[in-house]
Amino acid sequence: MSLKLICPIAGVGHRLQPFTYSKPKAFLKLAGKRLIDHILVKLKRTFPKGTEIVFIVGYKKRQITEYINNHYSDYFNLEFIEQKPLGFLADTPFFSGLGDAILLAKDFVKNDDCFIFLSDRLPMEDYSSVLLTYHQGNCDAVINIKKVDNPQFYGVTVVDEEINLTGIVEKPQEFISDYAVSGAYLFGKRSVSRLFELLEEQSKVKITNGNEHQLTPIIESLIKEGVPFKGNVMRSEVLDFGRPESLLDGNRYLLSETKLKDPLFESLFQTGNIIDSKLIPPVFIGENVKIKNSIIGPNVSIGDDLVLEKCILSESVIGDGVFLRKIISSNSIIGDYSILEDLIKKNITIGDSSYITTSKMKSF
Repeated sequence: MSLKLICPIAGVGHRLQPFTYSKPKAFLKLAGKRLIDHILVKLKRTFPKGTEIVFIVGYKKRQITEYINNHYSDYFNLEFIEQKPLGFLADTPFFSGLGDAILLAKDFVKNDDCFIFLSDRLPMEDYSSVLLTYHQGNCDAVINIKKVDNPQFYGVTVVDEEINLTGIVEKPQEFISDYAVSGAYLFGKRSVSRLFELLEEQSKVKITNGNEHQLTPIIESLIKEGVPFKGNVMRSEVLDFGRPESLLDGNRYLLSETKLKDPLFESLFQTGNIIDSKLIPPVFIGENVKIKNSIIGPNVSIGDDLVLEKCILSESVIGDGVFLRKIISSNSIIGDYSILEDLIKKNITIGDSSYITTSKMKSF
């Protein structure tokens, strides 16, 4: 079968501000890789070389296009289509939604099967189970689903005993099911043309009060029209990087899965880059990192080119190029090129290039 891949990656990632002021959310780095790398590595495991992918880009489009071209054009056939913003709020663009982003891929897909994956969800197993469910099931479309504890944050599917979809609701306020849509959809040839017809109709409806043209109501219409949809139940975790809390959960999980050649970082102790410090695994440490008089871990992802002095850090994600001195913190996300001194605080969430110091001393 000829299968075309679509990745809508135009949005701003409001729930992850302030990090997304300076970079796309798929560029946040956990356990040594950007989110987009974690996802594309899994896609490589599932799909053959030469598979065609279109990225629907918008916010930070140049950053995304250059990065993906540089790192993945040797494996995938890449295309990029721009989703134009509806307008701007204080320099930040806003877009008309996931439905309209997917509609832009209409000519790219033509009448092939298409596989849509989102850039803020990472299944810990690869995507091959979706293909298997499609080929084994009596269905025209498959949606990845996963049981979750807080269905009110997600699109939720209602399924029968054989995991056929009978309904789908976006962020239900009342409990209808705990099977959340988890970031991947496969539409077979028989359903693709109708999918794009409905997306086209929806795109003509005027958007009011900050609403968006979503994908969920289109799937709901397809189900009502009798298109057979199957749920593909994910057995292992699906990490959600849409919100700071879930990002830290995802970090914890990725660290537990990461196999390090030198898990105790003995080589870094020997080279003198880690002095008088204790590391409590799992910890990921990037390139060119100096750590002094500190206790780091568990569950800390550290980027490249950093200096940490007199810090106690756990359950946190620290970006590239950061300087931290006398910081005691947990459950924090610290953006790239930030400088923090003299701070005892949990749940710090600061964007790239921030400068926070509570002391009078100017140390550099």
